[in-house]
Amino acid sequence: MTTRLVKRPKISPQQASKDPLERLRQNARKPVLPVPFAQALTVLLTEQKRVNRSRLQRIRAAWEMAVEQINGLSEAAKRAEVRNVGKTGAVHVVVDSPALAHELGVVYRNRLLELMRELLAGKDSVSELVVKPRGGRR
Repeated sequence: MTTRLVKRPKISPQQASKDPLERLRQNARKPVLPVPFAQALTVLLTEQKRVNRSRLQRIRAAWEMAVEQINGLSEAAKRAEVRNVGKTGAVHVVVDSPALAHELGVVYRNRLLELMRELLAGKDSVSELVVKPRGGRR
């Protein structure tokens, strides 16, 4: 949905007066207060959230499908969670243990990236895979 920030009066040429002075008065724009910056920013951020949310959903679905296609991955690997996607296409995944993070981030990294790129062809780009273990006690 596009929101216009400036409103212009619409006067059709057929309805314009023949008197030039009256035409000038009709075409004079009435002062319209500009839209506050915060309102315009809210519209922009809402639209970006909608786009980013759907992108994250597509990448999460591609991750799940890619993990299912690789033979030999444990159930713990299938429970890995895609947290976010960076602007450059870096996919951040969180897993339960450091050993699993090493397995997915080093051993199966290239295969996972290859499968995700095939699944997301033409929609999103994936440039990197970052796998980290969950934070334990603080």
